[in-house]
Amino acid sequence: MAIIRNFSLDLSDLPATGQTRSFSINGDVGSEFILEVKDNSTGYYYNFTTQTFGSAKSTLENVLTGNSYQGSIVFPNTVTTDVVNGAVSAGVKVVMDNAVANKMAVGDRVTGNNTLNSSAITVAALNPDGDNANEFSLSSAVAIADNEILSFSGDDQYDIYLHAKPGTEHAPYNEVRFADGTIDLNSSTGSNSLLIQKVIYQYADTNLILRAYNPTGAFTFGSTTDASLNFSRGGNTGKIPFSFSCSSSSGASFQIQRQPSPNDILSFLLPVVGSSPELLPGENQYPSVSNTDTVDGDVSSGVKVVMDSNVADKMKVGDRITGNAALNAATVTVAALNPDGDNVKEFSMSEAITIADGITLSFSNQMNYQWPLDDISKVTTGMIVVADTNVTTGTKVSEYRDTITIFADTQNERVITKNRAPALNTKNQKPTVTKGVITTQPGNVVFNKQQVLALGSDTLKLGGYGESQILNVHGFDVRFTDLAVNLVPVTTTTTAASLDSTSVVVAARDGILNGTSTVSGIGINPSSIPTVSSGANATGAGTIVLDTAQTLENGITLTFAEAGKTAIVTGNIEVLNAGPESAVLYFDMEKLLTSA
Repeated sequence: MAIIRNFSLDLSDLPATGQTRSFSINGDVGSEFILEVKDNSTGYYYNFTTQTFGSAKSTLENVLTGNSYQGSIVFPNTVTTDVVNGAVSAGVKVVMDNAVANKMAVGDRVTGNNTLNSSAITVAALNPDGDNANEFSLSSAVAIADNEILSFSGDDQYDIYLHAKPGTEHAPYNEVRFADGTIDLNSSTGSNSLLIQKVIYQYADTNLILRAYNPTGAFTFGSTTDASLNFSRGGNTGKIPFSFSCSSSSGASFQIQRQPSPNDILSFLLPVVGSSPELLPGENQYPSVSNTDTVDGDVSSGVKVVMDSNVADKMKVGDRITGNAALNAATVTVAALNPDGDNVKEFSMSEAITIADGITLSFSNQMNYQWPLDDISKVTTGMIVVADTNVTTGTKVSEYRDTITIFADTQNERVITKNRAPALNTKNQKPTVTKGVITTQPGNVVFNKQQVLALGSDTLKLGGYGESQILNVHGFDVRFTDLAVNLVPVTTTTTAASLDSTSVVVAARDGILNGTSTVSGIGINPSSIPTVSSGANATGAGTIVLDTAQTLENGITLTFAEAGKTAIVTGNIEVLNAGPESAVLYFDMEKLLTSA
C-alpha cells in the first residue's frame, strides 16, 4: 500500500481580509488522494482551477509522481462594504444602497463610524419588516449619517478533507484531545481510516479601545471620548498614533501631576465570584470582632434576637456570634436580618441558643482566602483586584501558606509551613473549549487577603498594570511610545472693561483654578504673566481676581493655562500580535491628573 505520510497546511486563524496558503501532501510515489475544501457557513466548495468557492461540488484529485505534491488555497476576504441610504438618528433600522442579503449576514460585526468602531454592534436581522430587501437592523441603536460607508465582517470556518483513494492509506493515527476531552483535529496526525480532517477558522477583525478611567472614583468625569483601533486577529502593525480625552465634572478643573507611561494602563478580567467560599486548612475565617451590640430581651428558645440598635448597622449575614459560654463554644452565625420584616432591630441565628437580656454580643465578619470563580482561564498569580465595595484593600492573587514561627528573635528562628494551597485550582472541572480554544475554565482562586462573605456573587475586576498584563489578560502583545497628556486651555471673554485693576469680569469661570491658572490675551502685560488669585473655582459668569493689575477692554478673549477642563492623551501603539477578541485598555487618569 502507498502511504500518505504528511499533510502540511498552515491551520492558524485566518484574517478577515483573507489569505493565500500553500499546502503539501507528502508520501510514497503512486499515493492517490482527493482533497476537498468546504466553506462551512455557505456550504460552498473550493475550485482549485478557478481558485474560488462555488456551490458546485469540486475537489482536487491527483497522484504523487514524486514524494510530494505542492499547491495553494486562496481563502477569500470576508469583509464587505455598502453605502447608507438615509441618515439614522434613532432606532436600529438602516437602509443601504444594495440588497443586504448580498452584503452581510446576521451576527456580522458592523463598523464605519466612531460609535460603531468602539462597540461590538452586530447585524440583528435582514429585512426585519419583510418590506425592504435593502434594510437591516442593528443590535443597538446608533446614529449613522447618510452616505456613510459601513463594513460588515463575520466569522467563518473552512473544513478540509484529505481522502486516501483505495490502494493508498494514511500514516498511523496519533490522536490528540483538548482539555474538555474532544478531539483536536489539527494536532492529531495520520488516520485509522481513509480520511484526514482539518479545520481553519476565520475571524472578524478585533477592536482595541483606549479609554480614560478613574478606578477609585477620586474624581468624576464630565465626559470621555475613546480611541478605537481595528486589527486583524493575530496580525501586527507598525506604530499607529492615537488620542482620547476626558473632561472634568461641572465646577471642577484638572491639573497634570505627571506624564503617562505604559505602567499606567490597566487591563482586567470580569469573573463572577461564587456564593460559597471554601475554608482552607488552618484558616481562621472569623479573624476579628467587627462590631458589638446589647441584647434587648431574654432569648430562652427559638433563634430570633432583638438588639438595642438597628441590626443592619451592626452585623452581616454569615457573621459569627459570640458573647456567652454557649455561643463561644459553638460556631453560631447570623442567618437573617429582620427575618419577619417588622423589626429592624431583630435578627435570627443559625441555631437556637439561650441568651440573657442585657448581655453584649460580638459579631465577627466571615472572611475567606479561597473563592470559586466562573472562569480562571486567564487568571495568573500576582494579578490585582481593583478596589470595590466588598474587596479588601491591597488584594491580589497569591498562593496560601499557613505558617508558624519557632525560636522567634533568635539565631535559630525558623518559619514552618503547616498548610499551603495553590493560587489557582480547577477542582478537576472541565473547561469549555470553543473552536479549539479554552473559553471558560471554572475553578478556585486564592487571594493574599481574606475577603468578606458579601463578596459572593460580585463581579471582580481582576488584572494589572502594564504591557505584560495587556498580554496576559487580552492576548494583545503591544508596545506604547511617545505617551503624553495635555490640558486644553480654558478660554472666555471679558464682559466689562477694567482699568489698572486686578478684578476682571468674565463670561464663564468653569475650569479656571485659583492659585494655579495663568492668563494671557490682548492687553495682558507680557512682562509678568498673572495668576488667578480668587473668584474662580466656580461656574457661570463672574469676577476673577488676578495677582497683578491689568487694563483690559470689554469683549477680549482670555486664555487660562496650567489647569483645564479637558485632558487629551496622545501616543503611538505598535501591535506585535493582535489578540483573539476585542478589548478595552484603561488609562488610570488618577495617576496622571488631580481635580479641584
